Amino acid sequence: MMSTTLKIKSYYNSLTKTEKKAADYIVANLTAIIYCSVTELAEKAEVGETTVLRLCRKIGFTGFQDFKLALAQESVMMAAEEETEQSIISKTTARHLKILEESRKLLEEEQVEKAVQTILSSKNNFFFGVGSSGLTAQQAVNIFTRIGIKCDAKQDSHFQAMSASLLEEDDCAIGISVSGSTKDTIRNLEIAKKAGAIIISITSNRKSPITKLADIVLLTSSKEGPFEGSSIVSQIAQLSIIDILYSAIMNKKEDMAQTVRKVTAKAVTDKMY
Repeated sequence: MMSTTLKIKSYYNSLTKTEKKAADYIVANLTAIIYCSVTELAEKAEVGETTVLRLCRKIGFTGFQDFKLALAQESVMMAAEEETEQSIISKTTARHLKILEESRKLLEEEQVEKAVQTILSSKNNFFFGVGSSGLTAQQAVNIFTRIGIKCDAKQDSHFQAMSASLLEEDDCAIGISVSGSTKDTIRNLEIAKKAGAIIISITSNRKSPITKLADIVLLTSSKEGPFEGSSIVSQIAQLSIIDILYSAIMNKKEDMAQTVRKVTAKAVTDKMY
């Protein structure tokens, strides 16, 4: 089976000038491309998004995601090697620590402050996400409800759309997406924005559809390749943002939050042996 690099080279002479520019960048940065959105790749290669998409189709792929999938598959096959349990423990722990540290550097204090003030002042806060990001949304609701923040999240994308349509100007919609390009999440945030809600995004892609919609952007370092969907490391990065917001709210409204937390804790005490 022909490798992706060889495919590009075999079609190279038939490419346009801008397509060759994109192809040159891809060949020189194969590993990094796996973690890029089409917007990021186009920007880095200094070409239009349509050029990237046209190139992918011209060399035999249905689109950019199909192209990335092939690259990721080749990368996995090349990296496959026998590892010991100890090396796995060390690598996994190091990866988690690296993601948290990189996310800390990416977070802008001003954006965190705006997010905290928005969540506190909003009548309702609705978290949007699907897949593993949907699980992060559910966990966020669990955490914030305990300190009296009115919030909700739905797992079904249709219910998310209906909830988005009912939001108002004094409400907040928080979209969670590693790629920043998840169609259901983007569409539901568009509905929420049209309804007048303030949009907060939690994503690892600064240049993505979700950040274009957002009034407030909270960046994480974690990026996923096509074979890494629902990875724990991505959720760790997302949950660290949620925990930072939670801690900042606790700091600003400590008396209120502590009082509510005692009430909510007491409500579930009888559920335990």
